[in-house]
Amino acid sequence: MAVPRSPAKWALVLLVVGLAGVAAAGALWWPDTAVRAERVEATVTAPASCGGADAYDRVEFTIGDEKRTARLDGCGHSPDEKVEVVLPVDREGGGEDDLLVQAAASTPVGLPFEDRLAAMLLCLSGLAGGLYAYLLTRRSRSAPAQPTAVAGAA
Repeated sequence: MAVPRSPAKWALVLLVVGLAGVAAAGALWWPDTAVRAERVEATVTAPASCGGADAYDRVEFTIGDEKRTARLDGCGHSPDEKVEVVLPVDREGGGEDDLLVQAAASTPVGLPFEDRLAAMLLCLSGLAGGLYAYLLTRRSRSAPAQPTAVAGAA
């Protein structure tokens, strides 16, 4: 037979579960800042037609004191147009034809709001489910057993 817990112990259990749920939601809600991509301004040197197989504009940008050229993951820009690009983390090595950059406007900054909201709601639903289970077990312990009437007994 299980030893019933006192209300103070149940409150402590619920407090720990609640704090764990809030901590998990906070950790998932916090924006991801581990990887910071470097953004630079680039100039389109050779635009490409969007209908071809090689639909990558060529851009030129400066990193430190070094001018570099790369392929822009996009097409249809005007010559000498200024575009803010995001440089890849592993941009060392390989030739200039291997370097592919993306437009900064099309690069996500962090976790989308919908994903963070879904994670927080998942944590809160787990917390609510635990509280509901606690209330059901508490209700079944406090209700006395009802004798069942046998049909046909008089």
